[in-house]
Amino acid sequence: MKKRFVKLITLILSVIIGLAGLSGCRLVTKNAERDLAQTIAEVNINQKDEITKKDLLMSYMNYGYMYVQYYGYTQDQVYSIILNNLIDNRIIIQVAYEKFENEEGGVKNENKPKYNPERYLDDDEIIDAKYSTYKSFDNLLETYSSDNTYTEKKDTLPVETRTVPTDAKNAEKDIDKAAFVAEIDENGFDVTSEFRRVAYDKVCKLLKDASLLGDFGGDLKKTVYFDLLLKSNLESEVINNYDESIVAGIKENISYEQLETLFNEKLNKQRAWSNSEFVDALNNAGASSPVLWSNQEGKYGYVYNLLLGVNDYQSAKITELQKERSATNMDELVYAEKRAEILSGTVAQDLRSSWILAGYDFDYATKKFTGDYTFAKDAEYSLEFKGEVDKERDADEEHDLAAVYNVKSIDVFRLGDFVELVNDYVYGNEGIVKLDTDDNADIYAAYKREDKPVEYDAKINELLFAFSTDPGSLNTYKGYVIKPDNNDYVKTFGEAGKALLEEGGSGYKVVASDYGYHFMFFSEVWEYETGYADLGSYLDSLGIENEYGTWDKYLEEMIKNWDDFQEENNFLYILVNELISSKLSDANTRTISNVTFDYRYGDHKDCTKIYNERFADVFVFG
Repeated sequence: MKKRFVKLITLILSVIIGLAGLSGCRLVTKNAERDLAQTIAEVNINQKDEITKKDLLMSYMNYGYMYVQYYGYTQDQVYSIILNNLIDNRIIIQVAYEKFENEEGGVKNENKPKYNPERYLDDDEIIDAKYSTYKSFDNLLETYSSDNTYTEKKDTLPVETRTVPTDAKNAEKDIDKAAFVAEIDENGFDVTSEFRRVAYDKVCKLLKDASLLGDFGGDLKKTVYFDLLLKSNLESEVINNYDESIVAGIKENISYEQLETLFNEKLNKQRAWSNSEFVDALNNAGASSPVLWSNQEGKYGYVYNLLLGVNDYQSAKITELQKERSATNMDELVYAEKRAEILSGTVAQDLRSSWILAGYDFDYATKKFTGDYTFAKDAEYSLEFKGEVDKERDADEEHDLAAVYNVKSIDVFRLGDFVELVNDYVYGNEGIVKLDTDDNADIYAAYKREDKPVEYDAKINELLFAFSTDPGSLNTYKGYVIKPDNNDYVKTFGEAGKALLEEGGSGYKVVASDYGYHFMFFSEVWEYETGYADLGSYLDSLGIENEYGTWDKYLEEMIKNWDDFQEENNFLYILVNELISSKLSDANTRTISNVTFDYRYGDHKDCTKIYNERFADVFVFG
């Protein structure tokens, strides 16, 4: 799916509340067509574009009212923001027209006149713009319809909302935009039902009150509002193309050598880190800011923490035990044994019920989450929901309704059963060795494996999101940071973490604390003078499939087929974007912000005129 770097601020967001609330907008109180037709600003780079009070009203209806109703802006502030946006948009669209007129391939439809947005768009882009416009009107009619036939039943177990993976969103359904547009072009908007007819009358009245109906003859596609909205969406496509052409020009000139230079700058900086800088980097590391080198003595690293937390009863009993320890100076070994007795009743349950009820990507047949709600690349390694799920309703394509599921029951795992689940799911019960715990009451179980099984980190994250009651264990880079000394954790957690770093491989330990049982998994270890010598070795470590042989060839393919790679969270893609950003921040790059500044305040400021006196009755600009 094409990534959108910039969108026109006048794109339709929602007209529903805006249209319904126009009575509070001072622009409409005059209700005079002649007043609304007044030009309040002009942009004249290659043609004269006039901005009227009606344009101001349109933008207020589309998005401006939200600033007033939800963010506490005054109407004067909102009108000022809108006028600036309108002027900037006219500047960019004229600059874009000029650019595409003068470059090869810039004109895509020579049958359209100069400076008509459709002249610079291909068929798919025109369909996108029409679809956005038609869909806005169709949604408006649907919203004003009073048909409440399709309601969702809520007959399920009460559950708490579960954290979702960072940036997770439901997979978008493939939409035949061309068929949708063709249907409305041929038959118009559906107003055949009683409910739709009522909605149609309401929409017409609202548009008429806002002087945006015009002589439409009963066809919503011929209203003034529709024309203005379609033009805005078409121009948005042009501006997207303009912005993407700038980025494309930068991308084409990026070489693997430039990326190597950028990587080496990062690497050399890390080689000189102090201990505090290194530890801070570990705590704040991520896919876009990884640790590349350790110059610190001792073993540092990460462990994953899956906490099976205590229930209210256990928490109360542990509080009593703490008081007893304080009063009697209880020996630590005795305390650990008594606590182990309390924790023996700890259980695990799948916590993802709310994902099912919310309609997140879920495959009923396998009881597995899909799309952004699973970490596994191969569906075989996704963790199925541990409970009973019923389907209440299949998806209803006609009314754009998703399937509805009910969670009837959730499986309960006692400690021993949960250990078996972990061994089977993560390791397949192969190569996993149980370690002697020396009857240490603080350690329930300990296992070791020399290598990491397939999709090890993905499987651990599946388990964390399904079972961990520690909110801090979710959406981490690689888990909790473990240092050779001075760990700010409870004793058993810190000791187990250091032991895991010493052992390496892919083992885990189950240790007790006053919070419950921690299933701690090895994640990554850093030793003195270890890291990555160059960009290639770091990319190799990420496990990215490189069917092109070398990383410079991979880069060539990435740049040629950018849309196919942009969803991949790999470091090479991140480095390319970092270089693009640095180029876009250059004052000499003809970015949107640089162009608008030039024509507003720079050498070409005479191309823009603002008539303050014509809207002084509405707001004070500046």
